[in-house]
Amino acid sequence: MSDKSYFKLSNAPADQPLSFDLEQKKFYMDKDAGDEDSVIDLSDAHAVANMKSIVSHSRPEWLQQFFSQMSSFVSKASPNATVDEDTGQLELGAKTMKSDLKRVCEDLAWLYEAQDRQSKEILLWVGEIILDYLARDTRDLTIEEAIEELGLLNRKNGVKWSLKTLARWPLVVQRIPAPIRQLPIPRTYLSEAALFSQPEDPGQKIQFNNARDAMLVAVSEKPDSWSRERFVSCMKELQAHFGVERIRNEGVSALQGRLIAYYRIRNEAYQSGLVQTFYKNNDIPAKDVATWIYNIEAELIRRDKLPPDPLDKIPKGDGLTTTARSRIEKQQQAST
Repeated sequence: MSDKSYFKLSNAPADQPLSFDLEQKKFYMDKDAGDEDSVIDLSDAHAVANMKSIVSHSRPEWLQQFFSQMSSFVSKASPNATVDEDTGQLELGAKTMKSDLKRVCEDLAWLYEAQDRQSKEILLWVGEIILDYLARDTRDLTIEEAIEELGLLNRKNGVKWSLKTLARWPLVVQRIPAPIRQLPIPRTYLSEAALFSQPEDPGQKIQFNNARDAMLVAVSEKPDSWSRERFVSCMKELQAHFGVERIRNEGVSALQGRLIAYYRIRNEAYQSGLVQTFYKNNDIPAKDVATWIYNIEAELIRRDKLPPDPLDKIPKGDGLTTTARSRIEKQQQAST
């Protein structure tokens, strides 16, 4: 075997040592395995599709039921159309007319749109469950902790949700009124709208939220005129008009990174011995640094990523911090 013709895929997972030999025209699922399907002849057409493990692969019962239901669905649009219940392949008879194909396409497009809408509703229900779980728990859980305890990240099959995606939907339920959520609005617009921070002033918050909801209505009325990028840009304009800082759109790690940078700037200013001169020389408004630090700390405290009092994180004589001791006392009181 020529070293020049043999390659191991360096980016393949450690438990799947994929490699191939261009000279021998072989692809190895696992070079050291004795399984017949572990060596693939690259020169043989459809070699992978015809592998024993693929051909004999048993599909889950729900998938075969879905194929069967879809066969009935497309047959209603055209008696010449059917779905193979074993392979899921759409089969169109020789007598199928162009008009039949159009009807099948229209029905499939409608079904796709309906499923997309159902996905949004399911995420909204998940968001409601997360909020209810938080309300019922006696501990001071974060949204992220509730998601983990509900097992939403431990699904072994099917859709793999990310923590970042799921954490948005309790905010959607909290911030976007139900009548607005039910409009035909793509779910990405709802999650983006909910992530934008609102004014602190109660009166301005009402105005801001009404303007945001009006924008969502506009999206539902003329979806072809909008894009996610256009909507986000308009939300930023709205925030700028109300003087809202956009730090809440950032992830925790980004906020922490900026906070550390501001701490370092302030520390350098104090170490220079001439604080105001340091800020002036670097064209940094001194009051703004303090405001930046305060706003980010407040947001991290709101997200339960920073203690309200930093002294709470200092261990006492028993090795416990004030925060940990308080949490244990709450749990003991709840159990009695």
